[in-house]
Amino acid sequence: MGKRPAAWSPIASAWFCLAMAVSPCRALDANEIVERAAAALRADWAADPTYACAERYSTQKGGKTSSTTFEDLMIDGSDYHFPLAVNDEPVSPERRKAELIRLKEEVERRRSESAQQREARIAKWKKARDDNGELLLDFPGALDFKLLGEGVKNGVPAYIFSATPKPGVVAKTRAQRVLTGVQGKAWVEKDTLHPIAIECTVIKPVPIYGPLASVMPGTEIEITMTKVAPSVWLIDKVSFRLNLSKLALFKSSSATISTYTQYRPNTVELNELLAEAARD
Repeated sequence: MGKRPAAWSPIASAWFCLAMAVSPCRALDANEIVERAAAALRADWAADPTYACAERYSTQKGGKTSSTTFEDLMIDGSDYHFPLAVNDEPVSPERRKAELIRLKEEVERRRSESAQQREARIAKWKKARDDNGELLLDFPGALDFKLLGEGVKNGVPAYIFSATPKPGVVAKTRAQRVLTGVQGKAWVEKDTLHPIAIECTVIKPVPIYGPLASVMPGTEIEITMTKVAPSVWLIDKVSFRLNLSKLALFKSSSATISTYTQYRPNTVELNELLAEAARD
């Protein structure tokens, strides 16, 4: 759904109420918005593996910037990265042909795995994915949200919330430990109540490896999402500007930005690449 019309007919308004499962029609309160946004976020995360996309990962440290771009694919239950570019230069035709051969061989290898091998491979991917998703999925449980009002974010009408650490939360993961020291804002799309952006700043040192390393104030986290289907929003940018203290003596700063574009159903993208491989 896009922007709402300026005026709704009574019939349209009634259908909207039914679609939003609110009866009688009434405004949602902040707690309802947050609860339904959290449910939508979990649903979006579950849908993510059914899509392929182009991921560009860039790092900046010490004045130097580098990037790699690859196609994020799923092959028989776990991920696969198909190289597309290095420092924004597309891979050569020769390398692309070699990568297509490698992709075809990987598909065949996975198809010939034993049940035990397949189970272990998928379990390893799921663990890594769960670790990567902690920061995003832990936001609703680790932070308190206060409705500030309404506005527009990236061209989308949205509810705007402040976000502060929730008192009494016992952090069990690195992501939760980071969230105990942040404050920021979150935007929730008005029509479908999907989270569309989160921006946070670390305001106090947060140990992430015991006494070995801490995330320091000034660290900035930004996550934005884009609509890829009527009821699915997926990540299109993750940005970390990290200030880190090691052993309380050495400090470093770096920036990483991952962007995700060209979302397509995974089966479509994989089949097209395999067809290209067959032609070569």
